[in-house]
Amino acid sequence: MEPNRIDVERVDVPIPRLPPALDGLTIAQLSDIHLGFWVRPERLQRAVQVVNSLRPDIVVLTGDFVYRSARYAALCAGELSRLEARCGVYAVLGNHDLWEGADKVTESLRRVGIQVLRDRRVAIEMNGARLWLLGVDDPGYGFTKTWARDELESVWEGGLPWLRRALRALPPGEVKILLLHNPDFASVLPPGVDLILSGHSHGGQIRIPLLGPLILGVRRENASGLRREGRAWLYINRGLGVIFPPVRFLCRPEITLLRLTSSG
Repeated sequence: MEPNRIDVERVDVPIPRLPPALDGLTIAQLSDIHLGFWVRPERLQRAVQVVNSLRPDIVVLTGDFVYRSARYAALCAGELSRLEARCGVYAVLGNHDLWEGADKVTESLRRVGIQVLRDRRVAIEMNGARLWLLGVDDPGYGFTKTWARDELESVWEGGLPWLRRALRALPPGEVKILLLHNPDFASVLPPGVDLILSGHSHGGQIRIPLLGPLILGVRRENASGLRREGRAWLYINRGLGVIFPPVRFLCRPEITLLRLTSSG
């Protein structure tokens, strides 16, 4: 029953250098949909309805659209095409998308108007002010252990060098939000990012009192929720879908509504 009970988590994120014109800007986040055998389109339809009812300024999708086959990509994109946001819908790919067919997933999303940020950045303007949204490709690893910093850097040969160049090229005083599927990689990011939005963990899917999350492919501190990572905020979404075993316990699927504020 629990995989079908979607929670809406409302989170305020203080960013001191946020322009006053963007104070109160809202971002709805969906992650880890994993459309396939265990996650049917009806669940995604309900999630899209909930997101639209929140009337967000921006919608972000932080990866893992399919599970075990890219043939679900078009169906997933079709349901996501109904998302409504004042400033657009943006996505990055997760490890499952890369495993099953990154180009097919990307093409399906772009065909319905979703901007897929594969080592790309976009400027978002609202009320005469601007912030930057950056997205990087996941390295394609499903981590099951704690990796050292140099190991994380060595396997992330694509997105990390691009991100360093992008951050150097952008105005230092403007707000920058990064879409990053796997939150473990937040520990090796260059400075300059204000907020990182991730998924991948599923919150552990099964949480036992006193023991915590059982199925966790990230560092334990990256299971879910908001925390600081260096000078940036990091938010980890529990995801909408499941992988094997297809159950959730004390760890409901999540839609996040983040509100940016200029003060704490």
